[in-house]
Amino acid sequence: MSCLSSQIVKPVTISYSDLRDKNADLSMKIEQGFGPNGLGILSISDVPGYSSLRQNLLQLSPRLANLPDEVKKELEDPDSWYNFGWSHGKEKLESGKPDLLKGSFYANPVLDIPTTEASLIERYRSYCGSNIWPAKALPELEPVCNLHAAFKALGKLILDVGLMLAHHCDLYVSKGMEMQKDDGLEQILFHSRCHKGRLLYYFPPQQSDCTDIGDSVSSWCGWHTDHGSLTGLTCAMFTRDAEEITCPDNAAGLYIKTRTNQIVKVAFGKDEIAYQIGETAEILSGGYLCATPHCVRAPKGEVAIGVDRSTFALFLQPDWDQKLNFPPNVRLHQELIPSNGSLTFGEYSEKLLNKYYHLKI
Repeated sequence: MSCLSSQIVKPVTISYSDLRDKNADLSMKIEQGFGPNGLGILSISDVPGYSSLRQNLLQLSPRLANLPDEVKKELEDPDSWYNFGWSHGKEKLESGKPDLLKGSFYANPVLDIPTTEASLIERYRSYCGSNIWPAKALPELEPVCNLHAAFKALGKLILDVGLMLAHHCDLYVSKGMEMQKDDGLEQILFHSRCHKGRLLYYFPPQQSDCTDIGDSVSSWCGWHTDHGSLTGLTCAMFTRDAEEITCPDNAAGLYIKTRTNQIVKVAFGKDEIAYQIGETAEILSGGYLCATPHCVRAPKGEVAIGVDRSTFALFLQPDWDQKLNFPPNVRLHQELIPSNGSLTFGEYSEKLLNKYYHLKI
C-alpha cells in the first residue's frame, strides 16, 4: 500500500558547467537521481539561455489553446493518434472521463518530416508523421525560415542538454556492465529521429471543475512511467488574467512513487531543466537507470479558480528501428515481450499504444 508523504523533495541537481565537462565524474549524482534507489529524476541548473526560451514558449501556450475551434481543428492529426499538432479531449482520466481540462500541442523539434517512406509513416504514425504548425494563426511557434522559433529553440536546447546528461549516464552504467560505444544512450539518442515535444496547457478551472477534481493525487495526470529514454521538463508557469503568479495550492504539482512505495511531491526551480528516466533507458541500461511512476496533482479550491498552467516536456526517444533487448531483471510489461526477449522501439511503442491509448480513444 502506497503512503502519501507531506514532504516536498528537491531532486539532485547538476550544474551545467559540470555537465558539459565530459571527463567529470558525476556517477554519484547520476546514481542518486537515476539509480535503483533514486527518484528517477534530477535537474540541471544554470543552462545558458534557458530561462528566456522557457518564458518565450510558455507564454504562447494560452494563445494557442484559445485559438478559434475551427483553427485548432485544422491542427489536429487523428492519423497519428493525435501525436502531432493539437490534441484536446482525446485522452481519458483515471475516472474514465475525457480529459477536457488539458490541451496539448505536439511536434518534433528537430525534424519537420522525419521520413518520407510511406510504409514507415503508415506503421509508426505517432513518430513518422510530419509537424503541423499554425503558421498563419500563431506564427511565433514556427516562423518561416526561422529555426530559432520558440518551440524548436527550447526543444533543441533541452535535447542538447539531455545528450550531455546521457553521456554521463553512459559513464555511470559502464561501471556496472559492458557496453559498446554505439550501444550507449548518448549515441542512440543523438541518431534518433523520434524526439517529440509536448506543449501543455491546463485550462482555468471554474467552480464546478474545482469540485469535480476532488482529492486524488493524480487529478491532472494519471500515474504512469514514460516509455521513452529521458523526459526533459520545464517548471510550470501559472497565470491568472494573463498575469504570471505562483501556484495558489502548495499541494499541487509533480508526485513520484519511490522504491519504498512512498508518494512524494517533487519540486524544482523555474530556471532548472528536470529530466526523468523512461522505460527504454531502464531496458538499455540493464536496470542501472530506473524509471519511476509519477503523476500530477491539480490545484483545488477557490484559490484555483481562473488559474491556468503552461508547461513543456521533451521526450527523448530511440529511433523506431532501435533494438531493445529486455534483460531478465527488468520486469516492464512482461506480457508484451516475445519469447526471444527483443523488440524494436517502434514495436514496443506500438504494443503500448495498443495496450493503453487505443482503448481510451
